[in-house]
Amino acid sequence: MKKLLILDTVSLINLLERCVSRDLVKDLFLSGYGMFIVAEVRNEFLEKPAEIGLKLFLKSKENGVIKIIDFDQEEIDVSVLRKLKGLDLGETVSLLFWLKNQDYEFVSDDNAVHKILEREFSLHCLWTTSLLQEMIYSTKFTPQEASAVYQEMKDHGFWGIKNPDFKEK
Repeated sequence: MKKLLILDTVSLINLLERCVSRDLVKDLFLSGYGMFIVAEVRNEFLEKPAEIGLKLFLKSKENGVIKIIDFDQEEIDVSVLRKLKGLDLGETVSLLFWLKNQDYEFVSDDNAVHKILEREFSLHCLWTTSLLQEMIYSTKFTPQEASAVYQEMKDHGFWGIKNPDFKEK
């Protein structure tokens, strides 16, 4: 199982609210992904979602599809915090957690997160659209289905990288 650490509420909202024709979280789970968020991202998400996003989140949490990480932040290397300037609380705690548990891939639809990860840590971060591409590779979606899901997400306020080019391997 690939472990995805979802760094921000934007990605959760994109996955849980922007596509109502499919349960993208379940599709990802069936494609072999485990989704993890720190408690701070959960708390930020619970302040924002529409009813459909909240229902899908609670269902995914109850089914163990999305797992909440309680992270003890007492042993934080304060020097690292300078590198994380410009991130919100959820993103910061997620990255601090990752520094102690590095077997996760990152997901974020925040351009600042991508830039900071690359510049400060030489790390790659997936976009939500990257996950759609991964589902094409795992044969859960055709490129046409991924494009249709992306268009639906855009129609419902998707925020993230624009105009992906979905293709088969």
